[in-house]
Amino acid sequence: MMEFMRSMASGIVAKLLMLLLVLSFAVWGIADVFGRFGQSTVATVGDTEIDARDYQSELLLEVNSLSSRLGQRLTAAQTQAFGLPNQVLGRMINEATLNDLASNFNMGLSSEELAKGIAEEPAFQTAGKFNRNQMALVLRNAGTTEDRYVTNREKLEVRRQLAQGLTGNSTLPEATLKVFNDFSFEKRDVDYIALKEADLDAIEEPSEDVLNSYYEQNKIAFRAPEYRSFVVLKLEPGDIMDPSAVSDEDAQTYYESVSNRFQLPEKRQMQQILFGSKEDAEAALEKIKGGATFEDIMAERNLTESDVDFGLLAKSEITDPAAADAIYSLDEGAVSDVVEGQFGFLLLRNAKTEPPHATPFEDVKDQMKAEIAAERANGEVLDMFDNVEDMRAGGSTLEEVSQKLNLPLRTVTTISKAGELERGGEVTDLPEQEALLTSVFDTDIDYEADPIDIGNTGFAWFRVTDIEAARDRALDEVHDDVVAAWKEDERQSRNAELAGEILKEIEGGKSLAAVAEERGLSVATATDITRQVHGDLPASAVEQAFGGPLHHKATAVDGETQYVLEVAKVTDPEFDPDALQLESVKARLNQNASTDLLSQLSATILGNLGYTVNEAMMNQVVSGTR
Repeated sequence: MMEFMRSMASGIVAKLLMLLLVLSFAVWGIADVFGRFGQSTVATVGDTEIDARDYQSELLLEVNSLSSRLGQRLTAAQTQAFGLPNQVLGRMINEATLNDLASNFNMGLSSEELAKGIAEEPAFQTAGKFNRNQMALVLRNAGTTEDRYVTNREKLEVRRQLAQGLTGNSTLPEATLKVFNDFSFEKRDVDYIALKEADLDAIEEPSEDVLNSYYEQNKIAFRAPEYRSFVVLKLEPGDIMDPSAVSDEDAQTYYESVSNRFQLPEKRQMQQILFGSKEDAEAALEKIKGGATFEDIMAERNLTESDVDFGLLAKSEITDPAAADAIYSLDEGAVSDVVEGQFGFLLLRNAKTEPPHATPFEDVKDQMKAEIAAERANGEVLDMFDNVEDMRAGGSTLEEVSQKLNLPLRTVTTISKAGELERGGEVTDLPEQEALLTSVFDTDIDYEADPIDIGNTGFAWFRVTDIEAARDRALDEVHDDVVAAWKEDERQSRNAELAGEILKEIEGGKSLAAVAEERGLSVATATDITRQVHGDLPASAVEQAFGGPLHHKATAVDGETQYVLEVAKVTDPEFDPDALQLESVKARLNQNASTDLLSQLSATILGNLGYTVNEAMMNQVVSGTR
């Protein structure tokens, strides 16, 4: 009970999956005893075996999901680093535990109900109806078969019945809900002094002894990282494309095939006067019909041209449909009848009509040639890649390859793995910089490393030419940096000391206002703050403000500012267990109570059944899930 209350209090809603995971691997541990396994069994729970094919299918789904969120395909090593294999196996072990319990209760599901549930699965539907082909596609992408899916789906539905039957109506008493209501909606007024480092007196220069001592204590912060020098040869379509080799005839043919790209639609220069009522708009229209000009109406309403002119617009660019229809029904210079627009009544004038037209070929000829050249280069990259690899295999250096094939070669000297140069400055424009520098720092001098992929259409080769080992810099090399760091730390320390002195004074009986007046400081008040609504206070100060009762005193730090604060007022919230704002909290608390009960039951059953893990099979599956 206390565990999920603390979870809710910190704003994290416990999930059944994660609780079962924790139980499976934090309580019982994955490094369990080994038993005998079937040929394709990854784990056993009691007498129940977890098939490696099911495990691979579930793991593949998790890998695909995370790969999609990260925007790159996870390798086997990355899959391990994110803990996916253990997470998936933990879930499946606990599912097997509940399956065993359901079997003991003789629970099952009719074929009709199972078929209905599968048919209602959104992933298997197109246009709102079940599609057998869609189901086959989804299952194939998930690496499973229809038979295996149906079997596992039946077990899932039975587990849902079990969970609902055991914990579905779990509810917490109102006293528990009141605790969360008080925690979430209690309001406080807080008096505080904000001490900014910038307001301190200037920090004096450190003595030689002080500076030497500070440097020795913080030497690692000024350590020179390892630096490397290398050359990099780049091959992308842009490096080999040659627009000059494209003939005018080819460019003309291509232009005609994509001519729709250069068709510009008709545009109208829309001018608009907005009226607050239909009567005002009709009165202005009558004046225009009687001889007044559009400009006369503008003058009456103190409008300038910039107030009414929306510029040249295609019909699709006008967001008000009524205005769009009206302006495109007018001849040039004509004024519309009263139009009921989205924001009021309008008079519109078509100040200018620009007919549709096409950009001439001569204006885009160079662009056409560049696009054709780029497309041809895309097809030639792999041939050029083979040429580079053949020359390297024949003993040619990257410099020789660059000269013969006219590919760009770049020399990078004394750069760190983070991209910082020893002489100062930072490099940010290397091809696939993170991957390239990682490989550079994993490679010995003159070693012929594999090329780096540049996106989907390019490659980069490199050769390390020099390595400077990491070292401690002498004080005279980093003197100014050490002085600056000492001053920054000293400024922080003195500001914290000042905050501590003020706190000591108000804890000794002085008022915050009196201390502020003595020191030439000002007191501010943050009113009606809650744990979620901070007002002018940072989160660190709000946390301290709720750390004690009325008149609680504390300090907090946020960046370069120290806060000394005192709780001036505490307002307890009203409590209505049926209040709308508590509905979501109540639902989450009840769900967590159900989860807590079910996880305790699962842990007990798992402890009685015992389980074993076939790590060899597990590692084999993980290595093959890519």
